[in-house]
Amino acid sequence: MVEKVQHFQHYGTGFRILICVFIIAFICQVMVQNAEAAVNDTSEEVFLNPEWLYAEFSEINTGNAVLYRAEENRKDVVIGLNAGHGTEGGALVYTYCHPDKSPKCTGGTTEEGAIQSYAVSDGMIFHNGETEADANLLVAGKLKEKLLDAGFDVLMIRDDANVQLDNVARTVICNNVADCHIAIHFDSDGLDYDKGCFFISVPDGLKSMRPVSFNWKPCDSLGRLLVDGLVDQGFFLYEDGYVPIDLTQTSYSTIPSVDIELGNQSTVLNDEVIDRYAEGLLEGIQVFFSEKYSEGKSGKSL
Repeated sequence: MVEKVQHFQHYGTGFRILICVFIIAFICQVMVQNAEAAVNDTSEEVFLNPEWLYAEFSEINTGNAVLYRAEENRKDVVIGLNAGHGTEGGALVYTYCHPDKSPKCTGGTTEEGAIQSYAVSDGMIFHNGETEADANLLVAGKLKEKLLDAGFDVLMIRDDANVQLDNVARTVICNNVADCHIAIHFDSDGLDYDKGCFFISVPDGLKSMRPVSFNWKPCDSLGRLLVDGLVDQGFFLYEDGYVPIDLTQTSYSTIPSVDIELGNQSTVLNDEVIDRYAEGLLEGIQVFFSEKYSEGKSGKSL
């Protein structure tokens, strides 16, 4: 009888230990799930929806963008950041320059009169051997941090070295998720000196084509404010700070959309310079949206 009681007591102690282990494991699992949920609450993968306007013109679209949400001082404004280039195989595929399949009205990466252009070109190489794609991503990453701190949500079109989204897909995703679209680039001009910053303005030959006809004025306004912010950070401008070029990005955009050229292959980059680029672009974005709010406008309604 005594042996049976001792056996029962031993069994009861072991059982209680198992219950405790199970409870601890369950609590740990819940904590991990809550942590993952918290991450998911502040970021989200965004894929191209084939039903979106102009999505059918995209040829490379298996990748995804990432939407990051500000945690404090939220403005409920989404800034689309497009670190230019960075699509493996993008220069081997072609997309239509315009949604109406008309020819380009200016030269650029693709010559004037072309009907199709590279889905995503490779970009240039700096004199120090760094790729433009890498430099674009460094600036975009720093700008993302500053935007989130300022309360803006950020749609990172390219969040690493390679994203399988062509220029049409990048633009269409921004059209449907963001309030503006800023593509970050450095110019490939063959010069042996840094010629300064500028934005790609909308050429006259595009201003009558849809959707550009409804959207080119806010595009150019955003571009001017971005270069103003860069000047405030001590950067100098190339000529008047803008060059009119027919871009795929502009041709498919239904929201304010700008290609900003921060320099060229002779530009010397370091942490301090990248931080000033980001600070200047942040200033331009803040002024642009403060003016839009004062006019009672919303980016997605343009």
